[in-house]
Amino acid sequence: MNVLVVGLGLIGASLAKALKKNTNHHVIGWNRTGTVTMRAIEEGVIDETGELDEIIPKADVTIINFYPKAIVPFIKEHKHLFKKNSIVTDSCGIKTKICRELEKEDFDFYFIGAHPMAGREVSGYDNSLDNLFDNASFICTPTDNIPRNKTDALVGLAQDIGFARTVVTTPEHHDEMIAFTSQIAHVLACSYVLSPLAPNHAGYSAGSYRDVSRVARINADMWTELFIDNKEPLVREIDDLVSNLMKFKYSIVNGDEQSLHDLMEKGNRIKEEIG
Repeated sequence: MNVLVVGLGLIGASLAKALKKNTNHHVIGWNRTGTVTMRAIEEGVIDETGELDEIIPKADVTIINFYPKAIVPFIKEHKHLFKKNSIVTDSCGIKTKICRELEKEDFDFYFIGAHPMAGREVSGYDNSLDNLFDNASFICTPTDNIPRNKTDALVGLAQDIGFARTVVTTPEHHDEMIAFTSQIAHVLACSYVLSPLAPNHAGYSAGSYRDVSRVARINADMWTELFIDNKEPLVREIDDLVSNLMKFKYSIVNGDEQSLHDLMEKGNRIKEEIG
């Protein structure tokens, strides 16, 4: 099978490397910066490249790895090139805005939104890994017009790549859950290190500082788009977080030991139950 990876940054190049390592598929690659594409060829990360009008029609599966705002325009602009009945997917961290916009289109190929749940605090081709997706989840968000066998084919490809778990859900449920499991954590980490005390943490910090602040290392350009495009679920999570923080604040201000103890006991119990 011919798999085209469009965009050879951290995620795209890691997908290409995992495809080469774990499958026998023919990997075609393209990147806006030609020097990156040439490196991928020279290093054996991809088997083939070329102009988009030459390589898109060859692909049985096309994986688009762009920032959120660029995905829908790219697919619409090149819709006449995609192979009939092929699968076109993406790796973006939000799904509703993209999937519902493309669902309106009359394509002769099948767009299925996807989200490989892995990443690093660094970006770019140089930081890509052939094992980035080991033990990771692959989330697939087909809309109602997608045949089951196409979704099954994409899930099967993810399993071949090395993903440990695959999840099929709606775009809306994906975005709701990602607001909780990923986006709110980045908001919290960035808020945390905005403290005026943060620059003086050396010598006073151990694991807690490291764990809470880790994902403040953030690609601001990409995450700005992700946050805005998922604003309703994310704002709900921010409201819940602020509400819970205020409960802690009032318990501390009022010297209410029992209330403070109960909040921490409840948090500990939930963490023990859910992992």
